[in-house]
Parts: sequence; structure tokens; C-alpha cells
Amino acid sequence: MVVNDMMNVPGFDFVRTLPYTAALFEDENGTRLTVILANRQPLERQLGTDLIYYNETFQAFVMVQYKAMEQERDGAVFRLPNEQLKQEVARMDEVLREIRECSANDRLNGFRLNENPFFLKLCPRIIFNPDDIGLVHGMYVPLDYWRLLEADPVILGPKDGQRVTYENVGRYFDNTSFVSLVANAWVGTNINQSAVLRTAIGATLQAGKAIALAVKKLDRARSQTAGSNQQTPAAREFDSEAEDVDLTEILMNRDATD
Repeated sequence: MVVNDMMNVPGFDFVRTLPYTAALFEDENGTRLTVILANRQPLERQLGTDLIYYNETFQAFVMVQYKAMEQERDGAVFRLPNEQLKQEVARMDEVLREIRECSANDRLNGFRLNENPFFLKLCPRIIFNPDDIGLVHGMYVPLDYWRLLEADPVILGPKDGQRVTYENVGRYFDNTSFVSLVANAWVGTNINQSAVLRTAIGATLQAGKAIALAVKKLDRARSQTAGSNQQTPAAREFDSEAEDVDLTEILMNRDATD
């Protein structure tokens, strides 16, 4: 599912693959989109997601965690609780806490309807057909909506088990509407948040291990000048005003960093 979606973005032309299991796309308006596979990689341990979309034109990240829905008598079902998803959402929450410390957006291209970049994609488990073209069929659910859905009695089954289906999810984005959101950067990180994420993602790619994200804050910087500035080995602070990082260049030059 994830690899298929990495290589297919409806409305965009495929440009090339990149060494770090990523692909570059461009649409007729010149919008450039980089899609990075994080599934089972250090990036998933860093961000809690399987697939990363980076809109280079609007400098916006959107990240998706995939979950398979099992076929039952009354259709495709995703059952809760799910311990793995709980851990992945906890990582997303850590990232959200940090990027919300970034400066507020003040640029036209940085406007977002929602600056939470995280989505879940629930997909019926199917037999993959290599002749199929396009994104895997599924429901894109924003993380904020998912939190409400988890707590709502609408997903309770006849024996009070939690089950998410096409019938009870309420609202979701299909493939077409999701791609439109990403292509036009109506959702995702703002420009200041993206600057931090570019650096953090680049550091994880180059190190080959997950680097904990910590946004450099003024009060934290002041306290460090007054005392110890030691940090845990797995953590680094990233500054949105520091020298910018070209994520595509890092993705294209894997051999130089191996």
C-alpha cells in the first residue's frame, strides 16, 4: 500500500526517484512534490508516519500513517484498541508539541487551513494488482478528527468493541480530495515549521537513525547560557531561523553520506 502510494500522485507527473526511497513529482502548474517513504525506517521512529509529502513550492509537510482494514462479514473494519497505532500517535504528538513552538506564520504562501500535518489512511486489505494505477483505495482521516472518533460511541459495535468502518467514520477525505489539499498546501506545516522539519528529517536521513526533534526556544536558549547545555544523545535542537537545508539535495546524495 505505502510503496504504491509513494509512486503515484494523481494530477502530478513523475519526474524521478531519489536514492533515499523517495520520488519527485511536478504538476502542470509547476508545483513540485517530494514523497518520502518512512515506513519501517528511522523516519517512522522519528515522526510516527509511513509516508511524507513535502510540497516544495509552498514549503508544507503532510504526513500519513497507514492502517489496514480487515474484511469481515459486513465489510472492511479497523478495530481498536491498537497498541502500535497508540505508540505512533504518541510520536506524532511529540512532533506537534515541538513544531508549535515555531514562530507564527506571516507569509501568504505559508497560510494553512490547519497546521496539523498528520493523517491516518485506513485501507481495505486487498490483493495488490500491479496493473492498477493510482493511489490505494482508502479513507484519509485528519489526526484531530481521529481523536474525536476514537472517543465517540458511534464506533461501538454490538458487543461494545470499537470498530471503524466506512459506514460509521462519518467524514473523511478520499484520494482526490486529499491530493488537492496537499497540492495546494491548504493543510500541513507552515513555512517556519517546515524549515525545522527539513533540517530534522535531513539529520535523520544522514545519521541513519531517528533524531528526536526539539525546536530551539528563546527561553531554553537563555537557560542554557546560564547553566549546563548538555542534551540527551538522541536529541538535537533545530532552529527555524538557522541556515536552510535543501532536503531534495540530501535525498539525491545518499551515496555521499553512506
